[in-house]
Amino acid sequence: MDKIAPEAYICDMDKLTPENYSKGFLMDEELMGGLSESKDQPGTFHAFVVRHTTGETLGFQHFENLFEAIRTINDVERNWEFQAVSRCGSGNCGSGKCGSGGCGKLKKDSTAESPSNESCGPGECHS
Repeated sequence: MDKIAPEAYICDMDKLTPENYSKGFLMDEELMGGLSESKDQPGTFHAFVVRHTTGETLGFQHFENLFEAIRTINDVERNWEFQAVSRCGSGNCGSGKCGSGGCGKLKKDSTAESPSNESCGPGECHS
């Protein structure tokens, strides 16, 4: 399998950060790029780029440094958009008018459990 080659692609939109890398992926109409922490070796990371339309892995690289892994993915020049894997993936958990807690149901998704009738914005959670 090839190492990730940033020069093979074009244009970026969003970036991975130490705060969001574990909460989603970078995607465009053809490719998906991201990072995962090794379950067998905590503190080590795998950067990958796949063609999500076919499942083909275009690049995979092992890193012992999170910042190097993030830099490598962010250097792949694409028209990326960050796609959260859950409502809380954008980091809004416990923020805004909904919140003081961990990730849970959106207030607008809940009726009896809601402490108020205020609706939450996208991604805002409460406990």
